Amino acid sequence: ISMLVCGKDGARPAYKYRESLSALSFTEGSKLTEHGVEKICDKISVFQDQCKKLGVEKLYVVSTAAMRFIDNAEEVFEAIRTRTGAIVNQIDGDTEAYCDCVANEKFRSMKMPVIIDIGGASIEMCDLTKSGKEGMYCLNFGALTLQRKFVKSVYPDKEECSKIKKYIKKALSKAEVPSFEGGTAVLVGATNRSVYEIYRDYYDIEVSENMTIELEKLKKLAKKLIEAPDRSHLLIKNAPEKIYFIVVALITLVQLLKRFGFAEIAVSDYGVKEGYLKLALSGEEKAQPSPSF
Repeated sequence: ISMLVCGKDGARPAYKYRESLSALSFTEGSKLTEHGVEKICDKISVFQDQCKKLGVEKLYVVSTAAMRFIDNAEEVFEAIRTRTGAIVNQIDGDTEAYCDCVANEKFRSMKMPVIIDIGGASIEMCDLTKSGKEGMYCLNFGALTLQRKFVKSVYPDKEECSKIKKYIKKALSKAEVPSFEGGTAVLVGATNRSVYEIYRDYYDIEVSENMTIELEKLKKLAKKLIEAPDRSHLLIKNAPEKIYFIVVALITLVQLLKRFGFAEIAVSDYGVKEGYLKLALSGEEKAQPSPSF
């Protein structure tokens, strides 16, 4: 669960804050447990305290794919409102993809740019050569759903990886998503950023505003994280809160990049929250702010 704070014009975030919460630990079947609800409310309260200290005047609370895939979402939203006063704006997959698009307008100048955001429960793609909400695609599986479906332990073994790859290939063959042969993949979202941090550390790449990935190097990294016994150090160092599914996320990313034929891969530091805030401030998205907190 994360928060960003911007000026009133929605310019570059002045402050970012993240609290880790594992959905795996707080679900029973397809429902979030009462303990999970308490954890969410506790962390929202932490954010509210940060907002007070920073002088925030308006607060928007947004839920994405994870909350779309639990059966008791409305009960959870009501509990959040009762305990914290926060009103949750739930967005669908197409809007989530559009938010990514709005936040990453600067990449439109690249060759055939397509945004890819790998979430826990869904994958959003956005063709930046299209206008408005055209070219938006939402795949109804994510790194966490694949982890829960195929992996028995923390990391997938070779057989489990094979099953995951087959599942992804089958799902993509059914999805009505065109080829992007020769285009540029623009990786957004927290999971892709964690993949990049692991990639950067493994290949000893200096910190830079222009973040890029080479597919062949990414494939070699994926192989190491599947097979190497010393992988835990690399993962804990760079993505401790995502250790349960980051290997699956990397496998998924490689399959997507291969399937759609991308020639270049760029990494963005902007995602759904930045895009949603821009749309809310412009009035294009009818977002409901939470009352005084």
